[in-house]
Amino acid sequence: MEKIIVARNYDSSRDGGIQHHGIEVSIGRLTVDKSEILKSLLQNENLFEERKFNFNTFQGSDFLSELMNVNENYHKQGMITYEGELFRFSNSDWGDAEKFSTNNWLFGNYEARNDKAAMVVFNWKEDEQWEEGNILKIPREGLSVVSVRSENLYFYAEGSASPKKKKIIQDISDVPVFDIQPGIDTIWFGSDFGGFNILHSVFVDGEELSRNSEKEEYGGEIYSSTHLLLKDGIVVAWLATNNNPHFFPFDYIDSNLACISPHLKENNPKTYKVAVKSLLEKL
Repeated sequence: MEKIIVARNYDSSRDGGIQHHGIEVSIGRLTVDKSEILKSLLQNENLFEERKFNFNTFQGSDFLSELMNVNENYHKQGMITYEGELFRFSNSDWGDAEKFSTNNWLFGNYEARNDKAAMVVFNWKEDEQWEEGNILKIPREGLSVVSVRSENLYFYAEGSASPKKKKIIQDISDVPVFDIQPGIDTIWFGSDFGGFNILHSVFVDGEELSRNSEKEEYGGEIYSSTHLLLKDGIVVAWLATNNNPHFFPFDYIDSNLACISPHLKENNPKTYKVAVKSLLEKL
């Protein structure tokens, strides 16, 4: 048996993000009870509360943080990436800054992604183009909440396989290597907010390699979270815990929705009140 280590990091720091950008995504229903709690918090202006950490003061939200546990429809944690990037740079050191990976594998054909890869869609009418593959359609009726939280994560999976499973990958390798198929989910919110990919698993010949959580933590910091509320499959509100101008992965969007956040409340209170009023009407 031959050792295989597949390690990758996504550096979004140039866009105001994180050097080793991991992400956790939860999707579930916003129940009537939670909807009423959110209404009360917004009406009483206490959705955000002052916190202290390492002698620093900032605004936080227990309610929004707890929305990460609303995940009956979907929950994954992994490395953020974008379509094709893993394959485009498969045969280089790009994407593995610390060079943890063994040099006996490559990502093969993009079309041959593992069956665990899923496309998560919300607005079915707009997303009728996604008819093939493993499509996860989030129920449209009522209110759904998508929670996205950034964290430090250096994807690290390891295992062993028989050298007999190595092969020459046409147009990619000149010598036999292990053909790695990644498990990549695509989260597609619709044309206004776009989407991103999550690398959550890797496989060789259908066998999943084990992720090493201790290797992946790489600092362990958890950053701000973003929460999109959807009604009938359409994003109707955007909330976040950020205390700075919002960053990656929602820094470049076409939506006119204001982000209800501590930063907006402090820097543009008029727009904040308009956004809160609009959300209350939808709840």
